[in-house]
Amino acid sequence: MRVLPAYLLKSLLLKIMQVPSLWLERVQQNYTRQSSSSMRVGALWWGYFPVFVVAMLGITNTIYFYRQVSNWERQQVATAFEQASNDRVLVVRREMEYALATVRDIATYFEASSEVRRREFRKFVEPAIKRQQGIEALEWVPYVTHQEREAFEQEARKSFPPYSIRERADTGELVEAANRDEYLPVLYVQPYRHNRELLGLDLTTQRKTLALLNLSRESKELKVSERIVLKDAQGQRNGFMVSVPVYQPTEDAADGEEEQLQASPAIIRGFAVGIYNAADIIELALASLSPAGIDIRFFDQSDALGDVLFYVHRSRQWEELSGAGAPRSGARLNYQRTLSIGGREWLIVCTPVPGSYFPDAWSGWIVVVGGLAFTALLTVYVSTLVGRARKIRQLVDQRTAELLDANDALNSEIRERRAAERELMELNDDLEYRVAVRSSEAERRARDLEQFAYVASHDLKAPLRAIGNLTDWISEDLADKLNAESAEQLALLQDRVQRMNALIEGLLEYSRVGRTEGSNALVDTRKLLEEIIDSLSPPKGFSIKLGKELPEFQTDRLLLGQVFSNLISNSLKHHGGKRGRIWIDCRKIRRFYEFSVADNGVGISPEYHKKVFMIFQTLQAKDYGSNTGIGLALVKKIVEEQGGWIVLESEPGKGALFRFTWPANPPKPAEKE
Repeated sequence: MRVLPAYLLKSLLLKIMQVPSLWLERVQQNYTRQSSSSMRVGALWWGYFPVFVVAMLGITNTIYFYRQVSNWERQQVATAFEQASNDRVLVVRREMEYALATVRDIATYFEASSEVRRREFRKFVEPAIKRQQGIEALEWVPYVTHQEREAFEQEARKSFPPYSIRERADTGELVEAANRDEYLPVLYVQPYRHNRELLGLDLTTQRKTLALLNLSRESKELKVSERIVLKDAQGQRNGFMVSVPVYQPTEDAADGEEEQLQASPAIIRGFAVGIYNAADIIELALASLSPAGIDIRFFDQSDALGDVLFYVHRSRQWEELSGAGAPRSGARLNYQRTLSIGGREWLIVCTPVPGSYFPDAWSGWIVVVGGLAFTALLTVYVSTLVGRARKIRQLVDQRTAELLDANDALNSEIRERRAAERELMELNDDLEYRVAVRSSEAERRARDLEQFAYVASHDLKAPLRAIGNLTDWISEDLADKLNAESAEQLALLQDRVQRMNALIEGLLEYSRVGRTEGSNALVDTRKLLEEIIDSLSPPKGFSIKLGKELPEFQTDRLLLGQVFSNLISNSLKHHGGKRGRIWIDCRKIRRFYEFSVADNGVGISPEYHKKVFMIFQTLQAKDYGSNTGIGLALVKKIVEEQGGWIVLESEPGKGALFRFTWPANPPKPAEKE
């Protein structure tokens, strides 16, 4: 048996001893590979978590803003509907009050006149019938006792021979009225052609009419009846009756004090009665407004049967919408308003017609598309960043710490940018909202001013011209029959008409200040004042002295001329003497010229210094004259629109001094509000 050398035995023992250590090292390496692989998979999914968060936040914000924009659109539509409905209610209310005022005028006319003839009644009510097409009949119904019946019928036959007090029999025919303690016969009625059967009819036999007359008699106020059916060639239509009692004032109330008249007992003289067609009044009122796609229903809430449908106004826009195809169902909007008319409560319900007042769906979808696009871009951007960071971590393990710092800085920058973008979007949305609100408010104010100008130029001037024409015709027809007192009162009426026309013109001029762009030109103040003085033609005994420092500068000649013309005219009108002097001077104060207009008239007490600049305010009441109380208010508004101020310095007996400032240089367009 051979023996192994010692060095071979030693090497063999060492290899045998290394086998367990090598096995343990391989096991440890395999475990490390598996752990590293699982960690990489987990890190890969965790690295894309911000992408998921960004996508979810973007989608959530998009849905939120979509709902906000949709709600805002619905609120805008609801606001527009409510505003349009309110405008229509106000117009109907104004037209109703205007129509009912005719019956009040008749009652006032009979209260002021001890005796009114048939021809006088016809002339008095004819203008109202021509202006208001909803009037079916205007009547004067006197109170007659049984003892007064014969004398009353004889007096009535002087102007209308066939007249007699009649009542309607069961067969529907008009027969001689039976004897009773009191009668309420129709003495005058207009228009006569369509209401001739009412002449002489005793209203005590009409149950509903008698109830209305008794109600107005007890309350001493205007009262409106429940719904009545009017029959004509067009069929049956709904209407109502109006009654105003007329009393004979007692001796205690002869002084004209209203409290004594109401407290003291009065004897009934009769009733002013009007019959109206509700459809004509409502349609006439709404004809001045453009179609808005709103149906209006009128209910009488005071009826014993509950809410009774009185009239339905169909929007003119329905025909336009129905002609364009099958419209969608109407929006779920409803506007209700209660009007108190002559002691009765009318419920007005406004609803949109099908196809109108729907929110704009495109705004919400634009937000959705924009939000999703922004979310997609941001998600791709974040995903790119995450993928780039993952590749960098795989390729350069030794620079992990530096890459983590850079990634943290990059994430911080991303958060800051996203926060800045969100803040910018919020500021932009807030700015757009404010611009929309201001634009809507400016449009509403412009519409209000346009409506005011229309009312002032048309609705007010038209009846004023009619009154002026009537006074001219009366003065021509009765020139030889009027006594001195009546002629003076007719002249006073004509002067009041002219004063009212001047008041309307002044009001229109007052409303135009600040809404029209003036033209600036080189103005010589001295020449401008000389032209104004020449146009005003001061009376003899008055002298106007111009100062030496009157400037020549660029400004609006028309506005400055209006200010000087009103101030000089005011000094001439209210001087209080037959001789007087007016001084006009100027001085420079920094960027302004300070003009002064002084006189040696009666002066104004300090407590009235602010009142003179208020519109429609006058310190003296005159029967004749064209003083409307707008001149100084117009001056103040023009001066303040130019950026200046105006003050009054005056004491009784020491004259008046008006000082106002005017910009020396015309304002630039950017400086105007």
